[in-house]
Amino acid sequence: MLKINFQSDVVINVLNQTEATLTHPEAMFADMGEYQVQSTQQNFRDSTAPDGAKWQANSQGTYLGILGKQHENKDGTLNKKGINRITSKRPLVGDGTLMNQIHYQVSGDLLLVGSNLEYAAAHQFGATIKPKNKKMLSWKIGGVSVFAKKVVIPARPFLGISIADEAELQNITADHLLP
Repeated sequence: MLKINFQSDVVINVLNQTEATLTHPEAMFADMGEYQVQSTQQNFRDSTAPDGAKWQANSQGTYLGILGKQHENKDGTLNKKGINRITSKRPLVGDGTLMNQIHYQVSGDLLLVGSNLEYAAAHQFGATIKPKNKKMLSWKIGGVSVFAKKVVIPARPFLGISIADEAELQNITADHLLP
């Protein structure tokens, strides 16, 4: 029987590093979380879901809420400023609140990425808003009352892992596991 005793400091160091990272993955998860926050914010800038699907455009009501009388010509058509505002308006971006409220949290062996804003889930999954105590919903757009039996918010997924994200997360893992 032939027996070879193989001892390599490099192999032992790699195994020790791997064990330490798997036992305490917090630093690796923090790097993954930072990456996923940036990737999710890019989804807002691109108006796309993690799978690359384009988000549904804003509704006419949303556009009307953005615009006021200062964006109309005397004949009621949009003026140049109004046209520029509509064409530059991307879904879910507005003043950037939702996009800038994407955070990550590491808790032991768990990484969470998302937003704690009340309306984040409605935009991620879509929602239908119906009146609770009245027959109609009502609000004002540019001083004009608007009534509806319901308002449908389309799903515009911004959270998730794309194919490119998956590759980068694997690279982050390799960086932490292999010294």
